Amino acid sequence: MDFECQFVCELREFAPAPALAIHSHTTINDIPALFDRGYREIAGLLTTQGLRPAGSPFARYFNMDADAFDVEFGFPVPASATGKGRVLRSQTPSGKAASCLYIGPYEEIEPAYDALLKWATDNGLAVSGEVYEIYLNDPASTPPDQLKTQVCLMLRDS
Repeated sequence: MDFECQFVCELREFAPAPALAIHSHTTINDIPALFDRGYREIAGLLTTQGLRPAGSPFARYFNMDADAFDVEFGFPVPASATGKGRVLRSQTPSGKAASCLYIGPYEEIEPAYDALLKWATDNGLAVSGEVYEIYLNDPASTPPDQLKTQVCLMLRDS
């Protein structure tokens, strides 16, 4: 498959933003249920504070071990938002990333990662090992083949 034709890879820079998030260790098979419950829990906490998310839901993967993911997921939020219980104050990642837009079912996202790794290598960029995904539409109301995910491989500081 020619990834370069399918994905437009680019260099992006992210500034940190306040977030409410849940940090967990999980397997690839347990992610859908974990995220479903967790995002609803965070949204409910925001509602009790009279607040709304300040952006799209995200996930930060600190490793890519499908049997033992170290992941933090949540929403960017107004600075006044407070955590409670397992919902903690956090922030979105900052720094440079190799990024592309993936459209399709979450379980078929691997070619986007392959394209980004190839693009980063071809451009002399070193990935840090952290992945940042931003979910641009709601899987509850969007057909799987139309789900949009901004996939970002965070880069090492040069």
